[in-house]
Amino acid sequence: MPKSSGSKNRAFNPGTKRTAVIASDQVVLANDLAKMNFKTISVRGKFGKLLGKLYIPFYIMIYGSRFHGKSTVALMFADELVKQHGYKVLYVANEEGAKGTMQEKVVRLGINSPIGIIEDYNPKLFRDYDVVFIDSTQTTDISHEEFKELKKQFPNTSFVIINQANRDGSSKGGTKWEHIVDAIMHIENQSATMEKNRFPEGSTETIKIF
Repeated sequence: MPKSSGSKNRAFNPGTKRTAVIASDQVVLANDLAKMNFKTISVRGKFGKLLGKLYIPFYIMIYGSRFHGKSTVALMFADELVKQHGYKVLYVANEEGAKGTMQEKVVRLGINSPIGIIEDYNPKLFRDYDVVFIDSTQTTDISHEEFKELKKQFPNTSFVIINQANRDGSSKGGTKWEHIVDAIMHIENQSATMEKNRFPEGSTETIKIF
């Protein structure tokens, strides 16, 4: 896969005002950082109430136990991103694929947005999309280190990762996953709770999604 361009530890030149995209190996002075413009988007409805304003790119983890609705919530969120912002979205449905069970979800939820759905995990496709959903990290067998590399390789792409839960309800993968995302949404009994949120104006209350 192609690697991000540029030399190690290169300094950021603020230059003219623009939406800042900072690579992980760039050195930024604090006084320059204070003057930068970072793009945000607002999402209407329940997801907006939960998440607040999203910095672009954003990295969100959705997790929950089997049959509690995590994939359904992810599809609903993908639909809102397409309808409200015209984003090009790819949904890696590695657990279900573009098959009958996924069709049932799409029909039941009334989704008619042009969300790309693919079963195989193929990062070569990611560059063409604004947001990529990975469902799930366990079935695609992607590690948190590989995900960190994805963030570097596709600095303009947002990612939503779906994690399975352990029997005690905690997220599989442990704290290593939790530290490399901006927000964590826990799905239980068809309701969503934000357990971590770095975005402004977000909520920590539990909201019934369905």
